[in-house]
Amino acid sequence: MIRKTNKLSHCIRIIVFLMTLSLCILSAQQVHALCAVQAEDGNWVNSDPNTRGLTKAELRFICQDQVRNGQLYPPGPPWYMHLWGACSPTDCDWQEVGAENVTVGDRTYVYAVYHQGFATRYVYADISLYREGQLWIWMWTDFTDPNRPDYELQTWFVKQ
Repeated sequence: MIRKTNKLSHCIRIIVFLMTLSLCILSAQQVHALCAVQAEDGNWVNSDPNTRGLTKAELRFICQDQVRNGQLYPPGPPWYMHLWGACSPTDCDWQEVGAENVTVGDRTYVYAVYHQGFATRYVYADISLYREGQLWIWMWTDFTDPNRPDYELQTWFVKQ
């Protein structure tokens, strides 16, 4: 009787071990799938070298594939956006700000807000539907001065 119990106990341990191992493998595959390469991630330059608007864009994706204490890890936003505007003699550095994914209709954009004192700029970025392999950026500039007209800008970028 003891021998049968030991055999049964050994079989149960093996089954539990194999189930745990399978669960770990499946979980690792699901986490990896969440962190697929994002097409928007990278360094971009305006497709128009003579632009008077945005000249460069850097989009940086942070894979938040872990949960610690109920929070995504690493902490912070899933995206960072860094823009440069056309200035002379060198481009104006708008600095890097946190960004997030925002869905509008059936499209998902990388969305960031730049608070520049004189204006607030709402920036949406996505891979262009019309220009293969290019990044499309749409920006709304809302001036704090009510006498200055707000405006929109849309432009395309190529990957460096």
